[in-house]
Amino acid sequence: MKSVLLTLALCLCPLLTLRSQTATPEDSVDAPRISWQGLSHDATRTTLFVGMGRNHLYDSYLSPLDYSGLTLGIGSLSERQKRWAKGRITSFFRWNLNGTRAKKATGEGLLWDAEGELTYGLHYNRLPAPGLRVGVGGALGLHVGGTYSTRNGNNPAQGRAALEGAITGVADYHFRALKQRWQWRTQVDVPVAGLMFSPQYGQSYYEIFGLGHYDHNLRLAHPFNAPSVRIFSTLSLPFAHRRFAIGLDANIRQSHINGLKRHAWSTMLVISYTRTLKFLDR
Repeated sequence: MKSVLLTLALCLCPLLTLRSQTATPEDSVDAPRISWQGLSHDATRTTLFVGMGRNHLYDSYLSPLDYSGLTLGIGSLSERQKRWAKGRITSFFRWNLNGTRAKKATGEGLLWDAEGELTYGLHYNRLPAPGLRVGVGGALGLHVGGTYSTRNGNNPAQGRAALEGAITGVADYHFRALKQRWQWRTQVDVPVAGLMFSPQYGQSYYEIFGLGHYDHNLRLAHPFNAPSVRIFSTLSLPFAHRRFAIGLDANIRQSHINGLKRHAWSTMLVISYTRTLKFLDR
């Protein structure tokens, strides 16, 4: 949990330490053809990112012990302004792939873990202060993944899949420093309801798929049995029409379903590259 608290502190630092800057015509959301700080109609802002960090894993289906190790990730986040509600709505689409090689604290045993995610959502945006955009909305995400243990003879792997709806929020702050125009952006997604696949405690995958012995393997997931949160925060500096940024990606996923407990606490340092593409007006 220390990693989560550190991430939240870093996400809030820009709002606590930076002074609000007076908006110039270039920065103002009321400037012609510009809204939400540079994201205009018919334009898509895409951020490609790579990351490296640590992942703490626990899966009672495979082992009663905690594992931790290096995790690597790659992904993309695209955002586009809609014409609905006088342009106050933006859509976003995110995909990412993560891979982890983890060991026990004693150095024995090895877990290989992979996770993939597709998420689409909408934000309704407001401008509470010059240079600051705040949005809230909803998202639908698909998660698939699996974990393989090199020590298990029977049931050496655990597969997983989940379809979930989430509450999502975003804060986007533009300011000037060192004669440059910077951007701090943080997005938080909290799953609230969905469907999750999970075997029962002691149930093999051969029983489920080979013998067809279904035993409530598709369960309702909610914050009481699967409390999770995703925090993605970056600080970027413009370069021509592109942006290079550094940030944090904290993905905390937990579940206690069908007698099985699992958690994956991943925190990565990410480097990203952002470009805005403008399309012809409709």
